[in-house]
Amino acid sequence: MVRKALTVMTALGVFMAAALPTGALAKTVDDFTDLQGVDIATKAKLETLIQAGVFQGVSEERFGLKDTLTRAQFAKVLALILNLKVDDSLTKSSFKDVVADDPGNGYALPYIEALKQAGIATGNADGTFNPAGTVTKEQLAAFLIRGLGKEGDAKATPGVSDNTVSDWAKGYVALALQIKLLHGSAGDFQGDAATTRDELIEGVYESGIYYDRMQPFRVVKVKQTGASRLQVSLSRPKTNEEFAFKVVSKKYGEVTVKAVEWSGGKATLILDRKLEEDSYDITLTGTGPIDEKYTQGSAATQPEKLMKIEFAAPSNTVAWAKEISIDFVPLNQFGEVMDLTADDFDISSSKDLTTVKGKPSVLVYSSGSPLERGDLFSISIMEPNGWVAVTRIFTIGDPVIVGKLESKGITDSTGKATDSLMSGEQAYWNFTAYNQYGSPIRDLDVLRKYITVTPDKSQLKFDGMSAFSGDPAQTYARLVADTSSEVQVKVTLSGSSSGDTFQSTLTLKPKPVVEPAPIYSPPASTPSPDPEPPVEENPAAVVEEIGLANQTSESVNVQPMTKNAKKLYYAVIPAADAPTVMTADEVKNYKSAHPESISGDADVASTAENTKTTVTLSNLSPKTKYKIFVVAENGERLLSEVKTQEMETRFKFSLVNPPPIIIPEGADNKGALSGYVMYDAPNPLEEAELFFTLDSSEKLSMDEVILNAVQKKPLSDARKASSGMGSFEIFSIPPAESPYYLYLVMKQGSNSYSDLLKYQVNWQAQP
Repeated sequence: MVRKALTVMTALGVFMAAALPTGALAKTVDDFTDLQGVDIATKAKLETLIQAGVFQGVSEERFGLKDTLTRAQFAKVLALILNLKVDDSLTKSSFKDVVADDPGNGYALPYIEALKQAGIATGNADGTFNPAGTVTKEQLAAFLIRGLGKEGDAKATPGVSDNTVSDWAKGYVALALQIKLLHGSAGDFQGDAATTRDELIEGVYESGIYYDRMQPFRVVKVKQTGASRLQVSLSRPKTNEEFAFKVVSKKYGEVTVKAVEWSGGKATLILDRKLEEDSYDITLTGTGPIDEKYTQGSAATQPEKLMKIEFAAPSNTVAWAKEISIDFVPLNQFGEVMDLTADDFDISSSKDLTTVKGKPSVLVYSSGSPLERGDLFSISIMEPNGWVAVTRIFTIGDPVIVGKLESKGITDSTGKATDSLMSGEQAYWNFTAYNQYGSPIRDLDVLRKYITVTPDKSQLKFDGMSAFSGDPAQTYARLVADTSSEVQVKVTLSGSSSGDTFQSTLTLKPKPVVEPAPIYSPPASTPSPDPEPPVEENPAAVVEEIGLANQTSESVNVQPMTKNAKKLYYAVIPAADAPTVMTADEVKNYKSAHPESISGDADVASTAENTKTTVTLSNLSPKTKYKIFVVAENGERLLSEVKTQEMETRFKFSLVNPPPIIIPEGADNKGALSGYVMYDAPNPLEEAELFFTLDSSEKLSMDEVILNAVQKKPLSDARKASSGMGSFEIFSIPPAESPYYLYLVMKQGSNSYSDLLKYQVNWQAQP
């Protein structure tokens, strides 16, 4: 059904204006005494509708927001809203209680007939329409749903359990509540209550039927729609206007809006932080037209909380493997995936399992008899307080193969679709592979076994497969061009076990040849002067080295040393997923092609030689090897060669029952300190070493702590640890007026270190 917003709502205003004397001027919200106390969002909606002539007051001073509507009044309103064909010449109705000479309701006869012809209003079983009766809430729901052409959806929607709603209307009410045309709860809707004018306004507004391009923009409503999202509803859809939003937190002042997503007249603001229990004020600015009275809106916010846990696998049957990966999805109250890992939950299984570090995933295996086809195992996942939990029984099926392969197209290093490639550059054929049970495949060994990428000419080379670290199902094949002439290459992506085959053609082009500048030679008769040193007004940028500092399990300071640089670009990729080499352009564009990655750019404060720039990388995964690619750019945006460095983040461990306390012992007033630490032990048989020292300085480095422990300096020592647990003891601690500081650091394997823990310790209080 076609809806004509401006025409429809202007017609609606003609009807509503009938309550005013002829020639009355259009009013504003401030002209009505009964609207002075309404909230700013309601005021903005009413201002839009009143000034467009959609609604007027029931008297000069009263708007009548809570007044009820008769069925005759509503019939005319709805017919005009939906732009139905109305035959004004009709004098006889198909309903026996609707007559043209009725002084109160006769005007509505042609509109009632138009609703009947459109299948929106069917009347009562006894052949009456009851034009003088009030419109109930359940009738309003049915009329709006039918008017929007969603009757089929309503019939397919499970009805509400509210006893006040008639059986025929339960599906309409359920859908109207679901898509927020009406307000209330599915269990207490009061469907037999009369509809008021404000409920009609809300339903018309939320249905999206109304907007008037002649009206200024107004902020109508602000609400929280995500962990970091605030949605601003405007009075009409945005077209070509440019808008900006200022967001001010009651706790923190002005905050940064990272991005704005538009959908019609609703702007979703994505903030640079997770929302807390707070209040936010939003101010709209831009090219307009904007109503200066309604540029602001406010919303109370709450922190995200876990509401649901879902298993990611679509089937209860999982492919056999020595270690079976089971992923799950923690969802917040907004339906968003939460940034939680398996370590945040209590997880149990009928088989042995281990959590996957940094991911909502577990690996199931058996330490006894090996897992076999047909075996059953259960997994239960519960948040620590026990309020949210899920359990599923899985069946082990056949060994994993690629059951389905989907091509996502070829992109360049910026993530844009491409069909051409310059020599020396890389392209990425993005694809998703599913196993025979419908789950995305994360194992690169399986992908390499069953998926092939075959170019038909040697100028295009297949450079291996990778899985994006933020989403193991987002996999891609790397293609590298190496050509001295323009050539077209057909490349084929195929899955041997699924039979899926995709072909694409890439045009490969050689790098443009840059002719060297001519060298001036003086005439032979003139003695050649001593050559002047060349003047480089804008010399090339150079990355001399990449330094690392203040490394922890989740962050590190990267400190590239450059010269002649204006800007740095860096790509940080888990070593398991990283390519062997990257071009300078690929490093520069890596963040835009992989927005979830820990990559980006930074300005260089000075262009002098040996300029050190510090970039802080955060949200790293503990005990993970990363490959860092850095490229510098000079003032003319020419890129340097790429510099590469690998690093491994620290692992986490914790002190059991902190804070530690020094306990006095003996008559000499000296004390003792002891405790336990816990750490993640992927291999219980691999020994770890705990280094500890007690010192009055609060600024010891990790190296100093380890050196003190190895040299067994006073109040320092080192101990072996295993199976995820370690202990320490320090005796003969002399009394001191200043506080002591306990330092702890661990080492696993040959060269894997933990974070450095530091605690201020005090003497036990004496009775």
